[in-house]
Amino acid sequence: MKPRRLLPALTLALLAGCSTTPPGQDWLALPAGLVLVSDAGHLKLPIAAAALAFYVVADPLAPNWVVEEARPADDRYILAMRMKAVHNGGDGEARQVFTRHAARLAAQPGFQGYEVLTWQTGIESARPFPRRVAYGEIRLLRSAARPGA
Repeated sequence: MKPRRLLPALTLALLAGCSTTPPGQDWLALPAGLVLVSDAGHLKLPIAAAALAFYVVADPLAPNWVVEEARPADDRYILAMRMKAVHNGGDGEARQVFTRHAARLAAQPGFQGYEVLTWQTGIESARPFPRRVAYGEIRLLRSAARPGA
């Protein structure tokens, strides 16, 4: 490796060791790293285009599950959930996402909790990637009326 190309690589390695970004925001160093790698001649246009295309498809910052809700009655909700096509983990978290979403709906004024009426999970055979899906229906439990109100 030429000394001219070695300096940016060493600088990048040193900067990676002394992170000053807040926890969970390490991705902020990505643009600086890309500039250093590009200046060193290691990043070619086809590689950058492929990385960008993968990022657009995978979108690592997007949530793993998309929740769609329908309200057939005042106290009932149907929650239909679909997992991202390209994901890294999260296969067993459907019930957790469902429970959190149901608890958020039950926290509305006038309700004290919820009851799960139906729950099912499965895999939807879609092209090019199959997706995990989950479906559930809840009934919100109304708060007891206070005496004298």
